[in-house]
Amino acid sequence: MKGLKKVILSSVTLLLINNTQAVAHDGTINITGDITDNTCIVSPDSQNFTVEMGNVASKQFHQTGDATRYEPFAIYLEKCGAAASGVTVTFTGPTNSLNPDLLALKGGAGAATGMGLGIYNPDKTLLSIGKESEQTTLTPDEASVTLSFYARYVADGSSVTGGNANTSATFMLTYA
Repeated sequence: MKGLKKVILSSVTLLLINNTQAVAHDGTINITGDITDNTCIVSPDSQNFTVEMGNVASKQFHQTGDATRYEPFAIYLEKCGAAASGVTVTFTGPTNSLNPDLLALKGGAGAATGMGLGIYNPDKTLLSIGKESEQTTLTPDEASVTLSFYARYVADGSSVTGGNANTSATFMLTYA
């Protein structure tokens, strides 16, 4: 028993010795940067809004890629700073399982299936979810700016059924 106590005491002592850490001052990191006035304010009516897509017949979707008309929408900016030169927009949200370039429609009882929602640049090229838009040039101290986009439903290749076709996205502005 006495020998067992010595072994346990020795083991605990070794664990305590090996468990200590040496602390040393090896270097310093200096952080530098500038805060510039290159942003704009998102207009209150663009902070939370709805794009009305209207009623769409499910029978108009015959194959993958069939889509509805383009529905225009805009994000309005105000009071751009003195160093403002450009801005891009990135839309994020749940993506369609068959086409991750599209937003997924909200599921559940009474929900439409077989499509997603595409967001498009002003030239009507698809803006993939999670990717930056084309850059919009800003003028320093600009009072107001309109960032134009389009939305439309796009068939994803699965069977299209009628129902609520709702989704939502968040947008993030990146200034140049």
